[in-house]
This record gives sequence, C-alpha cells and structure tokens, in this order.
Amino acid sequence: MITTSEIAPSPALAPFVRCYALREFDTKGLDLIKPWHASHEITMPFFFKAKPVQLTHPQTGKVIKRGSYGGLTGSGTQYNGEMTFNGSYSFFEVCFRPDGFTKMFRLPSSKITNQIIDAEDIFGSSVKIFFEQLCAAKNLAEMASLADSYLLVFLRKQKPAMQKDAISTSADLILKNTGLLPVEQLACYANMSIRSFERHFIEQVGISPKLFSCIARFNRAFALKLKRPEKSWTSIAYDCGYFDQMHLIKDFRKFAGNSPSVFLEHTPLTKEIYTNRIEV
Repeated sequence: MITTSEIAPSPALAPFVRCYALREFDTKGLDLIKPWHASHEITMPFFFKAKPVQLTHPQTGKVIKRGSYGGLTGSGTQYNGEMTFNGSYSFFEVCFRPDGFTKMFRLPSSKITNQIIDAEDIFGSSVKIFFEQLCAAKNLAEMASLADSYLLVFLRKQKPAMQKDAISTSADLILKNTGLLPVEQLACYANMSIRSFERHFIEQVGISPKLFSCIARFNRAFALKLKRPEKSWTSIAYDCGYFDQMHLIKDFRKFAGNSPSVFLEHTPLTKEIYTNRIEV
C-alpha cells in the first residue's frame, strides 16, 4: 500500500505548482512494477531512502535508466516502460500545473516530454543542497516550506509572467471536464483562432490541446478503475465520455501499451491511500 499526503504551495507559487506530495511504501523485499503510462503532469521527485531500481523499455526489456536521488519526470504521451522499485521508499514530489514548469523555468516542456532527467542536469549543484535540506525536514509542512523558498528563487529570476492566462485557464477546463471540451470551444473561450490557440498551447504545455485532452480522459478512466475496481470498463467508458468501450480500449493501447484488462493483469498496481489530497 502506498500512503500519500498532499499539501498546497505558497500563494505565490500556486499558479505554477499544483501541490507538494509525500509518498511512502515498502515493497517487503519484492519487486514492485509501476508502469510509466501517459500522463499530463510534470513532476520533480526526491527519494530519501531507497531509489527506483530501473526503467526498462516496454518492448525490448532493455534498461533505459537507473534511479537517482532526484530528477524531473516530463509529461508522457505514450507508454514508456516499467519502473521497478524494491525497498522501503519515502519521497517528496513537486507536481506542476500544466504550464507551470514552462512559466517558472522558461524551459520548453516539450523538451522533457517522455523523459526522466537527473535533477542536477537541470538545476545544477543547488539542487543537491535543497535535497539535503529536505532530508533533514521533520514533516511535509517543513518540506513544503523549503520547496517554496527554493522555487521562489527561480521564479524571481524570470521576467514577470501572467500567472493565469487563457492557456492556463483552458488547461484547467480540460482537466475539470475530463478532456470532453472540443478544441473549437476552448479556442473560443481563449478568444483565439484555433490555429493560434493550438500554437500557444503547445508552447506553454508542451503538447497539443487535443492530445492533452485525450491523456486527461485516459488518466481519469484509469484512476476511476483503481478507485472502483468493481465498475465494468463499459461503465467507465460511459462515465468518462468515450464513444464506447472500443474507443477506451484504443486509447489504452496507445497510452498504456495494452488493452485495459491486460494492462492491469500484467502490471497490477499497489493501492494508494490519501491522508490529504489537493484537488485539481
């Protein structure tokens, strides 16, 4: 079982960071396989105890990357392989809003899509000091305060940026409506032409609004099945706005590498319990 607690960032960082999270679990000496499926979220995890063992290629089984104490996980547009964990884990995670990473660091999100990058390759030696401070923190509240201080330094170095613009609002609408809003409607809300809206969305979020919507809907369906395992895939497809079950299966094959039932059978996930959760 994975125990997760989330806490909100400071008001100054709220337009860029959705939450900070502390996750803890113990594999009891066994390999825990976690699929790295498509995801709309960019995260920055820091591991205090055991580190991830390795990430393997979904087709060849070849080791793509071995774990480190901290890094940056870009959004995923496809099934990228299986991450193996073995040991006692406790890790702190910064979860960015859809365009928060790009706005805060002025680095294109598209450059890290489907990638896991070591923290020091992005943030330099300062991130090691930050990690050591996190290790000494007594609880999630202290970790959040340290993260606020660390990230605000980067934010203040940038030119002033609109905290909430049309693209930010559109991305939030997509998540709140489970990816069901058509691009034409979103462009209208943003007061842009469809072409201009798509261009700005890709610049700030890293992927097209249509693909972002599809991934958001897939993640909603996946989360719903984990929360309500007794629900049929047909019912989940209906609840999440798919045309039918075959439409859902098509998305699962694209974003998870296999059909829904086979995906869960081959890579069963550990139950996650939230002691506190920050909604989108």
